[in-house]
Amino acid sequence: MVQRSSSLAIDMLVKKIIAEIQANTIGDTTNKLPPEPELMARYQVTRYTLRQALKKISNMGYTFQAHGLGTFVRPRLDRQAISLQNIVGMTDEIARQGRRLKTLKASIHEITVSQAEFLPLGTKLNEHTSLWSVTRLRYADDEPFLYEQSYYLREYVPEIPEKALYGSLFNFIENDDQLKLGFQDSTIEADLMDERMATFFKKDVASPVLSVYDETYLSAGQLIAFSKLSYDANLTKLFMFKKL
Repeated sequence: MVQRSSSLAIDMLVKKIIAEIQANTIGDTTNKLPPEPELMARYQVTRYTLRQALKKISNMGYTFQAHGLGTFVRPRLDRQAISLQNIVGMTDEIARQGRRLKTLKASIHEITVSQAEFLPLGTKLNEHTSLWSVTRLRYADDEPFLYEQSYYLREYVPEIPEKALYGSLFNFIENDDQLKLGFQDSTIEADLMDERMATFFKKDVASPVLSVYDETYLSAGQLIAFSKLSYDANLTKLFMFKKL
């Protein structure tokens, strides 16, 4: 339980600092972060929690360490780009861009693996395994933004309340004390819109679509969910940081 609480504290701090970075409310005129003691007092956290959070933020590309000088915020000129490395859900990611993400239509059904429209690459799921099939139509500032198709293994996620369905499913899963999230694999694929996507995005059938396939695993390696997040390719930018 101590390890779980520590992990949550670190992730919460990561979210706070990134939000301030994106709002330009942290760092001096040279983009240098305050020293550790000041940050510890500012966020009321231990040195361990602060250092772990700063390490995650650096790995995500928001800061860099200059030897002998300190830690600096990296300029991010395109704030509309979606980061593939954030440890937050899409609701929080879009909020940090100053936009509001809303789910205006959602559906959920119980199916088996054999009925899923897509499966993780190399999956070993039994075809009779029970899944929640979730489809959500998501809007950013009232404009079509994300066509989301997700599957959750009912063995690990026995129920999904309406509040989570129309809010943040990521936060719902992350805050479940029975689950300890470990890692997520993502694959990006260029494709063409089917009729359902074209209707949602108000585009012609076979218009270009950019799909991100996510597979979410527990720390012990069990797959608990897999999703297909589809964006209008003409309006979408993705960002990823690579440390050399």
